[in-house]
Amino acid sequence: MIFSHRLTAGQATREPESYTPLWFRVSSLVLLLVAVALLIVVLGHSVYRANLALAALGAVLLALGCAALLHARAWYDERQSIYATEREFTSVFQHALDGILILDDRGVCLDANPAAFALLGAPPAMLIGHPVAQFYERRDEFEQLWRSFLERSYQRGQAQLVRANGLRVFVHYTAAANYLPGRHVFILSDVTERIAAETSLRQAEERLHLMADNISEIVWMMDGSTKEVLYVNRAYESITGRSRESLYESPLSYSALIHPTDRTRVLAKLEEASRCGQLDQEFRIVRPDHTVRWVSVKASTVPEGKNVPHSLVGTVQDITARKLAEAQVAEHLAAAEASRAEAEALRKATLSLTQNLRMDAVLDTLLRCLLEIVPYHTASVLLSENDGRLFVAREAPPSSPNRPVVTLELDQNAFLERVLLLKKAVHLPDTCAESDWRDSRALGNVRCWIAVPLVASDMVLGLLSIGHAEPGALTVEHLRLAKSLAVPAAVAIHNARLYEWAEIYAAERKDLLKKIHESPKAM
Repeated sequence: MIFSHRLTAGQATREPESYTPLWFRVSSLVLLLVAVALLIVVLGHSVYRANLALAALGAVLLALGCAALLHARAWYDERQSIYATEREFTSVFQHALDGILILDDRGVCLDANPAAFALLGAPPAMLIGHPVAQFYERRDEFEQLWRSFLERSYQRGQAQLVRANGLRVFVHYTAAANYLPGRHVFILSDVTERIAAETSLRQAEERLHLMADNISEIVWMMDGSTKEVLYVNRAYESITGRSRESLYESPLSYSALIHPTDRTRVLAKLEEASRCGQLDQEFRIVRPDHTVRWVSVKASTVPEGKNVPHSLVGTVQDITARKLAEAQVAEHLAAAEASRAEAEALRKATLSLTQNLRMDAVLDTLLRCLLEIVPYHTASVLLSENDGRLFVAREAPPSSPNRPVVTLELDQNAFLERVLLLKKAVHLPDTCAESDWRDSRALGNVRCWIAVPLVASDMVLGLLSIGHAEPGALTVEHLRLAKSLAVPAAVAIHNARLYEWAEIYAAERKDLLKKIHESPKAM
């Protein structure tokens, strides 16, 4: 084989000392010196004697013979060593798992090992004596790489080759130029499976990133020890209003997102999660435009492994809509509960007002039921008289029993006139802000006032006056509740009046009948 023969010869020329033992070199030198000395003795005139010359000549021949034998033995050992080395390199060349190609200056293959034939899927007749460019899909690409290789004398890289059967194979190659003049060695390693695995892994990562970047939830990973964010998807920008680059530049800046009220609790839970392995929290974040959003964070730990630090992975979901819906549901439930309580209070008030037809009982019940739904300071029931005046029929807190009846003229208060004539309720959040307001003994010194007409059978029986010492304490809701109570109250007052008239009529009829029965006796 060209590669093994040339490489072995080059190895022998570079290291000849390794094949000649030290004892051989010393022995050869000693024999050479002895032979030279004996030759000088034989040829010397001053010591020449026939017997001595013959003996010296025999010694010289013996020394030269020994030297020849030693040289022959050394040559034989050296050839055996060269042959063994050549067989070793040949075996390595033939049994190497990587493909080995020997190319000339034109890129023509001069020799190749079996691994190269198997790698390229080509028989020796198709490879030996043919340019390697035939296995490149683009020959101009090979030409460019070949020129660069000859200039640099060394090259490493990856290439995609086309096998003889048309299949593509990825190789990692190492090339060295001119290991002998005009001879270049290429070592090819099949990395198709590795490239396929890397491609599959890269595609899986791309699909994962594509999926992560197109979901509405934030997907994140952070170092479990330092709490620095390692990865976050694009949803981070839409939910928090901040860029991912700002988070990567400052991996701990996410803490500034958390609402100050929730920050201490959430960071403590995050530290606890790095140890216990679970995080499930709902809290508020503040966007750069100062809007507040609710988020739900769930995370778990990833065990530490080879080249994988202890980390936390999790998701962040925007639950602002859910929180608003829950708040609305709570408001509606509260409103429903308030309505139920209001209806129950009105029901009880109606029952209480109809249980006793006496006017005093009706008025006392009315003010007591009113206090249960409207937190007033003072309240009074003003009933109208035939001459258009109003008198205080009952008030709370109750006045002294000896207090004379308090009456009001309509022209003394424009608001009372408006209530009675227009049959519409009046709500004054602050009486001091009303120029037409006039304080009176009947209404009390109040800052917030509500007046509701008491109408039954389209007839105004009077009005319900409600006052509070604090401005704005009585709201529109209180006005609505008072109007609701005024309806059954007006009916109860009307019935109480009818009851009083019936009692008066019954008493008068009784007196009349008594007089009729007594008249014949008088005659």
